Amino acid sequence: MISQHALFRARALKAHYAIFNKKNALDADTNDTPVVRAGEISKDQATSDETPAWFEPSQPIPSENIRYPHEPISPSEKIYYEACKKYYHMTGKPLIAISSRDDIELASSRRIRLGIDEDYNTFDLEEYLNKFCQILNINRNDVDILKVQSGSVLAEIQIQTRVNLQMVYNNISKPEAEERMGKMKIFFCFFGDLAKMDQNVEFRNNVKLNGDWNRIYYQGHTYWTGALNSHRNRGSKPYYCPVGWRRYSLFMKNTGTDNGRTGRCICYHGTKFEYGLAILLSGLKPASAAEHGPGVYFSPSINYASHPRYSEIKKIPLEYQNSFSQSGKYIQFVLECRVQPSKIISIQKETLRATDVSNPNVIDPNIKDSEIEWVVSIKHDDREIVDFDDPNSAITCSGLMVRVTNNHPSLLSESQWWHTSHLCANNRCCCLNADLTDLKTQKKNGVTCSVVFD
Repeated sequence: MISQHALFRARALKAHYAIFNKKNALDADTNDTPVVRAGEISKDQATSDETPAWFEPSQPIPSENIRYPHEPISPSEKIYYEACKKYYHMTGKPLIAISSRDDIELASSRRIRLGIDEDYNTFDLEEYLNKFCQILNINRNDVDILKVQSGSVLAEIQIQTRVNLQMVYNNISKPEAEERMGKMKIFFCFFGDLAKMDQNVEFRNNVKLNGDWNRIYYQGHTYWTGALNSHRNRGSKPYYCPVGWRRYSLFMKNTGTDNGRTGRCICYHGTKFEYGLAILLSGLKPASAAEHGPGVYFSPSINYASHPRYSEIKKIPLEYQNSFSQSGKYIQFVLECRVQPSKIISIQKETLRATDVSNPNVIDPNIKDSEIEWVVSIKHDDREIVDFDDPNSAITCSGLMVRVTNNHPSLLSESQWWHTSHLCANNRCCCLNADLTDLKTQKKNGVTCSVVFD
Protein backbone atom coordinates (compact mmCIF):
# COMPACT_ATOMS: atom_id res chain seq x y z
CA MET A 1 0.00 0.00 0.00
CA ILE A 2 1.38 3.40 -0.95
CA SER A 3 1.34 5.87 1.93
CA GLN A 4 -0.35 9.23 1.47
CA HIS A 5 2.98 10.89 2.21
CA ALA A 6 4.74 8.89 -0.52
CA LEU A 7 1.99 9.60 -3.02
CA PHE A 8 2.04 13.32 -2.28
CA ARG A 9 5.83 13.44 -2.46
CA ALA A 10 5.93 11.57 -5.75
CA ARG A 11 3.30 13.79 -7.31
CA ALA A 12 5.03 16.95 -6.15
CA LEU A 13 8.41 15.81 -7.46
CA LYS A 14 6.94 14.73 -10.78
CA ALA A 15 5.14 18.04 -11.21
CA HIS A 16 8.25 20.01 -10.31
CA TYR A 17 10.62 18.22 -12.63
CA ALA A 18 8.15 17.97 -15.47
CA ILE A 19 8.36 21.75 -15.56
CA PHE A 20 11.99 22.39 -14.73
CA ASN A 21 14.07 19.24 -15.41
CA LYS A 22 15.05 19.76 -19.03
CA LYS A 23 17.10 22.77 -19.91
CA ASN A 24 15.72 22.86 -23.44
CA ALA A 25 12.26 23.42 -22.01
CA LEU A 26 13.23 26.97 -21.23
CA ASP A 27 13.67 29.09 -24.32
CA ALA A 28 15.15 32.50 -23.54
CA ASP A 29 13.01 34.08 -26.27
CA THR A 30 9.62 32.77 -25.13
CA ASN A 31 7.51 32.44 -22.01
CA ASP A 32 5.68 29.28 -23.18
CA THR A 33 6.92 27.13 -20.31
CA PRO A 34 4.66 24.04 -20.02
CA VAL A 35 2.58 23.83 -16.87
CA VAL A 36 2.01 20.32 -15.46
CA ARG A 37 -0.37 19.89 -12.56
CA ALA A 38 0.33 17.43 -9.79
CA GLY A 39 -3.12 15.91 -10.18
CA GLU A 40 -2.23 14.67 -13.67
CA ILE A 41 0.24 12.11 -12.27
CA SER A 42 -1.22 8.60 -11.85
CA LYS A 43 -0.87 6.56 -8.66
CA ASP A 44 1.09 3.75 -10.35
CA GLN A 45 3.96 6.16 -10.92
CA ALA A 46 4.56 6.27 -7.17
CA THR A 47 6.06 2.96 -6.01
CA SER A 48 7.26 3.45 -2.44
CA ASP A 49 8.28 5.94 0.18
CA GLU A 50 11.72 6.08 -1.46
CA THR A 51 12.77 8.39 -4.26
CA PRO A 52 10.81 7.28 -7.38
CA ALA A 53 12.66 5.31 -10.03
CA TRP A 54 11.80 7.84 -12.71
CA PHE A 55 13.45 10.68 -10.76
CA GLU A 56 16.47 12.16 -12.54
CA PRO A 57 18.40 14.77 -10.53
CA SER A 58 19.36 17.96 -12.31
CA GLN A 59 20.57 21.43 -11.54
CA PRO A 60 17.87 23.78 -10.20
CA ILE A 61 16.48 26.30 -12.65
CA PRO A 62 17.65 29.88 -11.92
CA SER A 63 14.85 31.94 -10.41
CA GLU A 64 15.05 34.52 -13.20
CA ASN A 65 14.05 31.81 -15.70
CA ILE A 66 10.94 30.76 -13.80
CA ARG A 67 7.73 31.94 -15.47
CA TYR A 68 4.50 31.75 -13.49
CA PRO A 69 1.20 31.45 -15.35
CA HIS A 70 -0.22 34.95 -15.57
CA GLU A 71 -3.43 36.61 -16.61
CA PRO A 72 -3.83 39.97 -18.34
CA ILE A 73 -4.84 43.06 -16.43
CA SER A 74 -8.36 44.37 -17.10
CA PRO A 75 -8.96 47.89 -18.50
CA SER A 76 -10.40 49.12 -15.19
CA GLU A 77 -7.44 47.71 -13.27
CA LYS A 78 -5.04 49.31 -15.74
CA ILE A 79 -6.57 52.75 -15.15
CA TYR A 80 -6.55 52.26 -11.39
CA TYR A 81 -2.99 51.04 -11.07
CA GLU A 82 -1.65 53.66 -13.45
CA ALA A 83 -3.07 56.21 -11.00
CA CYS A 84 -1.31 54.43 -8.14
CA LYS A 85 1.90 54.43 -10.16
CA LYS A 86 1.55 58.19 -10.60
CA TYR A 87 1.64 58.53 -6.81
CA TYR A 88 4.87 56.53 -6.76
CA HIS A 89 6.47 58.66 -9.46
CA MET A 90 5.40 61.94 -7.82
CA THR A 91 6.49 61.06 -4.28
CA GLY A 92 9.16 58.40 -4.80
CA LYS A 93 7.25 56.22 -2.34
CA PRO A 94 4.92 53.24 -2.77
CA LEU A 95 1.24 53.66 -2.02
CA ILE A 96 0.77 51.33 0.96
CA ALA A 97 -2.73 50.65 2.28
CA ILE A 98 -3.96 48.24 4.94
CA SER A 99 -7.37 46.88 5.88
CA SER A 100 -9.02 47.88 9.12
CA ARG A 101 -7.50 46.44 12.29
CA ASP A 102 -10.85 44.70 12.82
CA ASP A 103 -10.16 42.54 9.76
CA ILE A 104 -6.61 41.68 10.69
CA GLU A 105 -7.24 38.11 11.86
CA LEU A 106 -9.73 37.18 9.15
CA ALA A 107 -8.74 34.63 6.53
CA SER A 108 -9.60 37.17 3.83
CA SER A 109 -6.96 39.50 5.27
CA ARG A 110 -4.05 37.12 4.76
CA ARG A 111 -3.56 38.35 1.23
CA ILE A 112 -1.26 41.00 -0.15
CA ARG A 113 -1.41 42.57 -3.59
CA LEU A 114 1.79 44.09 -4.94
CA GLY A 115 2.21 46.40 -7.91
CA ILE A 116 5.79 46.44 -9.21
CA ASP A 117 7.07 48.90 -11.81
CA GLU A 118 8.92 46.27 -13.86
CA ASP A 119 8.53 44.53 -17.22
CA TYR A 120 6.94 41.13 -16.65
CA ASN A 121 9.03 39.49 -19.38
CA THR A 122 12.32 40.27 -17.63
CA PHE A 123 11.06 40.21 -14.06
CA ASP A 124 12.37 37.84 -11.37
CA LEU A 125 9.40 37.33 -9.04
CA GLU A 126 11.21 34.89 -6.76
CA GLU A 127 14.00 37.36 -6.08
CA TYR A 128 11.47 40.08 -5.30
CA LEU A 129 9.46 37.86 -2.99
CA ASN A 130 12.58 36.91 -1.05
CA LYS A 131 13.37 40.59 -0.51
CA PHE A 132 9.75 41.40 0.33
CA CYS A 133 9.61 38.62 2.91
CA GLN A 134 12.71 40.10 4.54
CA ILE A 135 10.82 43.38 4.96
CA LEU A 136 7.94 41.52 6.66
CA ASN A 137 10.38 39.43 8.70
CA ILE A 138 8.84 36.17 7.51
CA ASN A 139 10.16 33.14 5.63
CA ARG A 140 9.66 32.84 1.87
CA ASN A 141 8.08 29.42 2.50
CA ASP A 142 5.35 31.17 4.51
CA VAL A 143 4.04 32.87 1.37
CA ASP A 144 2.06 31.29 -1.46
CA ILE A 145 1.74 32.88 -4.90
CA LEU A 146 -1.94 33.02 -5.85
CA LYS A 147 -1.94 35.08 -9.01
CA VAL A 148 0.36 37.04 -11.29
CA GLN A 149 -0.85 39.65 -13.78
CA SER A 150 1.19 41.32 -16.45
CA GLY A 151 1.09 44.95 -17.43
CA SER A 152 3.64 46.13 -15.02
CA VAL A 153 3.68 43.23 -12.57
CA LEU A 154 0.75 42.62 -10.22
CA ALA A 155 1.32 39.76 -7.82
CA GLU A 156 -1.21 38.39 -5.35
CA ILE A 157 0.21 36.37 -2.46
CA GLN A 158 -1.22 34.72 0.63
CA ILE A 159 0.44 34.49 4.04
CA GLN A 160 0.09 31.07 5.62
CA THR A 161 -1.88 30.62 8.84
CA ARG A 162 1.16 29.91 11.00
CA VAL A 163 2.34 33.50 10.56
CA ASN A 164 1.23 36.12 13.09
CA LEU A 165 -0.68 38.74 11.11
CA GLN A 166 -0.29 41.44 13.74
CA MET A 167 3.46 41.19 13.27
CA VAL A 168 3.04 41.55 9.50
CA TYR A 169 0.70 44.50 10.06
CA ASN A 170 3.27 46.22 12.27
CA ASN A 171 6.20 45.54 9.94
CA ILE A 172 4.46 46.70 6.79
CA SER A 173 3.42 49.96 8.50
CA LYS A 174 6.96 51.01 9.42
CA PRO A 175 8.54 53.96 7.55
CA GLU A 176 11.61 51.86 6.75
CA ALA A 177 9.35 49.32 4.98
CA GLU A 178 8.05 52.12 2.77
CA GLU A 179 11.60 53.17 1.92
CA ARG A 180 12.77 49.63 1.12
CA MET A 181 9.74 48.88 -1.04
CA GLY A 182 10.28 52.11 -2.95
CA LYS A 183 13.83 51.04 -3.79
CA MET A 184 12.42 47.73 -5.05
CA LYS A 185 10.12 49.66 -7.46
CA ILE A 186 7.03 48.46 -5.59
CA PHE A 187 4.54 51.23 -6.39
CA PHE A 188 1.52 49.69 -4.66
CA CYS A 189 0.99 47.39 -1.69
CA PHE A 190 -2.39 46.45 -0.23
CA PHE A 191 -2.61 44.14 2.78
CA GLY A 192 -6.02 42.85 3.77
CA ASP A 193 -9.40 41.97 2.32
CA LEU A 194 -8.89 41.99 -1.46
CA ALA A 195 -12.64 41.70 -2.07
CA LYS A 196 -13.01 45.18 -0.56
CA MET A 197 -10.04 46.32 -2.58
CA ASP A 198 -11.65 45.09 -5.81
CA GLN A 199 -14.91 46.83 -4.88
CA ASN A 200 -12.97 50.06 -4.59
CA VAL A 201 -11.36 49.56 -8.02
CA GLU A 202 -14.74 48.86 -9.61
CA PHE A 203 -16.35 51.80 -7.84
CA ARG A 204 -13.73 54.24 -9.07
CA ASN A 205 -13.90 52.92 -12.61
CA ASN A 206 -17.69 53.11 -12.85
CA VAL A 207 -18.50 56.36 -11.12
CA LYS A 208 -15.17 58.22 -10.95
CA LEU A 209 -15.16 58.82 -7.21
CA ASN A 210 -18.95 58.86 -6.94
CA GLY A 211 -19.38 61.54 -9.60
CA ASP A 212 -22.98 62.29 -8.64
CA TRP A 213 -21.71 63.80 -5.40
CA ASN A 214 -18.58 65.55 -6.67
CA ARG A 215 -18.90 69.32 -6.38
CA ILE A 216 -17.21 72.60 -7.16
CA TYR A 217 -18.12 75.10 -4.45
CA TYR A 218 -17.99 78.50 -6.04
CA GLN A 219 -20.23 81.11 -7.61
CA GLY A 220 -21.57 79.72 -10.88
CA HIS A 221 -21.29 76.17 -9.52
CA THR A 222 -22.62 74.86 -6.19
CA TYR A 223 -22.95 77.89 -3.97
CA TRP A 224 -25.07 79.29 -1.15
CA THR A 225 -24.79 81.83 1.64
CA GLY A 226 -25.54 81.20 5.29
CA ALA A 227 -26.40 77.81 6.76
CA LEU A 228 -27.70 75.34 4.18
CA ASN A 229 -31.36 74.46 4.63
CA SER A 230 -31.76 71.39 2.42
CA HIS A 231 -34.05 69.48 4.83
CA ARG A 232 -31.38 66.85 5.33
CA ASN A 233 -30.49 65.73 8.83
CA ARG A 234 -26.87 66.79 9.30
CA GLY A 235 -26.93 66.55 13.06
CA SER A 236 -27.25 69.55 15.33
CA LYS A 237 -24.66 71.77 13.60
CA PRO A 238 -25.10 74.10 10.60
CA TYR A 239 -23.36 73.42 7.30
CA TYR A 240 -21.84 76.29 5.34
CA CYS A 241 -20.58 76.44 1.76
CA PRO A 242 -16.86 75.53 1.54
CA VAL A 243 -16.22 78.24 -1.05
CA GLY A 244 -13.18 77.77 -3.28
CA TRP A 245 -12.88 74.02 -2.88
CA ARG A 246 -13.59 71.03 -5.11
CA ARG A 247 -15.05 67.97 -3.40
CA TYR A 248 -14.40 64.39 -4.46
CA SER A 249 -16.81 61.97 -2.85
CA LEU A 250 -15.29 58.80 -1.43
CA PHE A 251 -16.59 55.26 -1.52
CA MET A 252 -18.59 54.17 1.51
CA LYS A 253 -20.08 50.73 2.09
CA ASN A 254 -23.71 50.72 0.98
CA THR A 255 -26.01 50.43 3.98
CA GLY A 256 -28.98 52.27 2.55
CA THR A 257 -29.74 55.36 0.53
CA ASP A 258 -27.60 57.67 2.66
CA ASN A 259 -24.67 55.32 3.39
CA GLY A 260 -24.91 56.08 7.11
CA ARG A 261 -24.64 59.87 6.74
CA THR A 262 -27.99 60.79 8.32
CA GLY A 263 -27.72 62.64 11.60
CA ARG A 264 -23.98 63.31 11.35
CA CYS A 265 -22.33 66.70 11.49
CA ILE A 266 -20.00 67.76 8.68
CA CYS A 267 -16.54 68.86 9.74
CA TYR A 268 -13.02 69.12 8.32
CA HIS A 269 -9.54 67.86 9.10
CA GLY A 270 -6.40 69.15 7.38
CA THR A 271 -3.94 66.61 6.04
CA LYS A 272 -0.52 66.17 4.45
CA PHE A 273 -0.02 66.34 0.70
CA GLU A 274 1.04 62.70 0.31
CA TYR A 275 -1.92 61.48 2.34
CA GLY A 276 -4.41 63.52 0.31
CA LEU A 277 -2.76 62.54 -2.98
CA ALA A 278 -3.01 58.85 -2.09
CA ILE A 279 -6.72 59.22 -1.37
CA LEU A 280 -7.30 61.24 -4.54
CA LEU A 281 -5.56 58.71 -6.79
CA SER A 282 -6.56 55.43 -5.12
CA GLY A 283 -9.47 56.07 -2.76
CA LEU A 284 -7.52 54.16 -0.08
CA LYS A 285 -6.39 55.25 3.36
CA PRO A 286 -2.58 55.10 3.42
CA ALA A 287 -0.91 52.95 6.05
CA SER A 288 1.34 55.86 7.01
CA ALA A 289 -1.59 58.00 8.18
CA ALA A 290 -0.85 59.00 11.75
CA GLU A 291 -3.41 57.98 14.32
CA HIS A 292 -4.22 60.27 17.20
CA GLY A 293 -4.81 59.91 20.91
CA PRO A 294 -8.10 59.83 22.83
CA GLY A 295 -9.20 63.17 21.39
CA VAL A 296 -9.08 64.24 17.74
CA TYR A 297 -9.52 67.83 16.60
CA PHE A 298 -11.88 68.75 13.78
CA SER A 299 -13.40 72.03 12.69
CA PRO A 300 -16.75 73.03 11.19
CA SER A 301 -14.73 75.65 9.25
CA ILE A 302 -12.72 74.63 6.20
CA ASN A 303 -11.02 78.04 6.45
CA TYR A 304 -9.57 77.01 9.79
CA ALA A 305 -8.66 73.47 8.68
CA SER A 306 -6.76 74.86 5.66
CA HIS A 307 -4.21 76.76 7.77
CA PRO A 308 -0.74 75.35 6.95
CA ARG A 309 -0.42 74.18 10.55
CA TYR A 310 -3.04 71.57 9.63
CA SER A 311 -3.11 71.31 5.81
CA GLU A 312 0.19 71.11 3.94
CA ILE A 313 0.63 73.46 0.98
CA LYS A 314 2.43 71.91 -1.98
CA LYS A 315 3.78 73.53 -5.11
CA ILE A 316 2.70 71.43 -8.08
CA PRO A 317 5.71 70.05 -10.02
CA LEU A 318 5.65 71.28 -13.62
CA GLU A 319 5.70 67.76 -15.04
CA TYR A 320 2.49 66.93 -13.14
CA GLN A 321 0.69 70.24 -13.44
CA ASN A 322 -1.82 68.92 -15.98
CA SER A 323 -2.82 66.21 -13.51
CA PHE A 324 -4.46 68.84 -11.32
CA SER A 325 -4.98 72.02 -13.33
CA GLN A 326 -3.83 73.85 -16.44
CA SER A 327 -2.98 77.06 -14.59
CA GLY A 328 -2.76 76.00 -10.93
CA LYS A 329 0.53 76.38 -9.06
CA TYR A 330 -0.28 75.20 -5.52
CA ILE A 331 -2.52 72.51 -4.06
CA GLN A 332 -3.98 71.65 -0.65
CA PHE A 333 -6.04 68.74 0.65
CA VAL A 334 -8.56 68.68 3.51
CA LEU A 335 -10.66 65.71 4.62
CA GLU A 336 -14.43 66.17 4.75
CA CYS A 337 -15.67 64.06 7.65
CA ARG A 338 -18.97 63.21 9.29
CA VAL A 339 -19.09 62.75 13.02
CA GLN A 340 -21.74 61.45 15.38
CA PRO A 341 -22.92 64.45 17.45
CA SER A 342 -22.60 62.46 20.68
CA LYS A 343 -18.87 62.06 20.01
CA ILE A 344 -18.25 65.83 20.09
CA ILE A 345 -17.15 66.14 23.71
CA SER A 346 -15.96 69.75 23.62
CA ILE A 347 -16.27 72.87 21.48
CA GLN A 348 -13.29 75.17 21.91
CA LYS A 349 -11.81 78.43 20.70
CA GLU A 350 -9.13 78.62 18.02
CA THR A 351 -5.57 77.85 19.11
CA LEU A 352 -3.60 79.76 16.46
CA ARG A 353 -3.74 83.12 18.27
CA ALA A 354 -5.74 84.72 15.48
CA THR A 355 -8.54 86.21 17.60
CA ASP A 356 -9.18 89.94 17.38
CA VAL A 357 -11.19 91.27 20.33
CA SER A 358 -12.93 93.70 17.99
CA ASN A 359 -13.94 90.93 15.59
CA PRO A 360 -15.18 87.58 16.95
CA ASN A 361 -15.19 86.07 13.43
CA VAL A 362 -11.66 86.69 12.20
CA ILE A 363 -11.16 83.22 10.73
CA ASP A 364 -14.56 82.44 9.25
CA PRO A 365 -17.46 84.89 8.85
CA ASN A 366 -19.94 82.09 9.60
CA ILE A 367 -18.38 80.62 12.74
CA LYS A 368 -17.21 82.30 15.92
CA ASP A 369 -13.52 81.93 16.70
CA SER A 370 -14.55 80.75 20.16
CA GLU A 371 -16.43 77.75 18.69
CA ILE A 372 -14.20 76.73 15.82
CA GLU A 373 -12.49 73.60 17.22
CA TRP A 374 -14.33 70.37 17.98
CA VAL A 375 -12.74 67.75 20.18
CA VAL A 376 -14.10 64.37 19.12
CA SER A 377 -13.93 61.49 21.58
CA ILE A 378 -11.95 58.51 20.34
CA LYS A 379 -11.22 55.52 22.52
CA HIS A 380 -8.13 53.39 21.98
CA ASP A 381 -10.31 50.35 21.32
CA ASP A 382 -12.32 52.02 18.56
CA ARG A 383 -11.84 50.18 15.29
CA GLU A 384 -10.52 53.16 13.34
CA ILE A 385 -9.84 56.82 14.03
CA VAL A 386 -11.34 57.90 10.70
CA ASP A 387 -12.95 55.14 8.70
CA PHE A 388 -13.50 55.27 4.95
CA ASP A 389 -16.08 52.55 4.42
CA ASP A 390 -17.78 51.79 7.74
CA PRO A 391 -20.83 53.99 8.43
CA ASN A 392 -20.95 52.60 11.98
CA SER A 393 -17.62 54.25 12.83
CA ALA A 394 -17.68 57.34 15.05
CA ILE A 395 -16.07 59.39 12.28
CA THR A 396 -16.32 58.66 8.57
CA CYS A 397 -14.35 60.34 5.81
CA SER A 398 -16.94 61.05 3.12
CA GLY A 399 -15.00 63.32 0.80
CA LEU A 400 -11.66 64.79 -0.16
CA MET A 401 -11.57 68.57 -0.47
CA VAL A 402 -9.03 69.94 -2.96
CA ARG A 403 -8.01 73.56 -3.45
CA VAL A 404 -5.80 74.61 -6.37
CA THR A 405 -4.56 78.20 -6.63
CA ASN A 406 -2.59 80.26 -9.15
CA ASN A 407 -0.30 81.59 -6.42
CA HIS A 408 0.48 80.73 -2.82
CA PRO A 409 -2.85 80.37 -0.93
CA SER A 410 -1.61 82.62 1.89
CA LEU A 411 -2.38 85.47 -0.55
CA LEU A 412 -6.07 84.54 -0.88
CA SER A 413 -8.50 87.04 0.61
CA GLU A 414 -9.92 84.34 2.90
CA SER A 415 -6.40 83.53 4.15
CA GLN A 416 -5.40 87.02 5.31
CA TRP A 417 -5.99 85.99 8.92
CA TRP A 418 -3.01 83.61 8.62
CA HIS A 419 -0.65 86.58 8.75
CA THR A 420 -1.98 87.74 12.12
CA SER A 421 -2.07 84.22 13.56
CA HIS A 422 0.73 81.80 14.33
CA LEU A 423 2.65 81.44 11.07
CA CYS A 424 6.28 80.37 11.12
CA ALA A 425 9.07 79.36 8.74
CA ASN A 426 9.49 75.95 10.35
CA ASN A 427 8.03 73.58 7.78
CA ARG A 428 7.56 70.90 10.43
CA CYS A 429 5.12 73.24 12.16
CA CYS A 430 3.56 75.30 9.37
CA CYS A 431 3.80 73.48 6.04
CA LEU A 432 4.03 76.57 3.85
CA ASN A 433 6.62 75.13 1.44
CA ALA A 434 7.55 78.71 0.56
CA ASP A 435 9.77 81.47 1.90
CA LEU A 436 7.76 83.28 4.60
CA THR A 437 9.65 86.56 4.14
CA ASP A 438 8.90 86.52 0.42
CA LEU A 439 5.21 85.84 1.11
CA LYS A 440 5.01 88.79 3.50
CA THR A 441 6.68 91.00 0.88
CA GLN A 442 4.17 89.90 -1.76
CA LYS A 443 1.31 90.61 0.65
CA LYS A 444 2.72 94.07 1.43
CA ASN A 445 3.00 94.81 -2.30
CA GLY A 446 -0.63 93.87 -2.91
CA VAL A 447 0.01 90.60 -4.76
CA THR A 448 -3.15 88.49 -4.81
CA CYS A 449 -4.17 84.91 -5.47
CA SER A 450 -7.20 83.13 -6.94
CA VAL A 451 -8.59 79.61 -6.85
CA VAL A 452 -8.71 77.82 -10.21
CA PHE A 453 -10.94 75.00 -11.45
CA ASP A 454 -9.65 74.39 -14.99
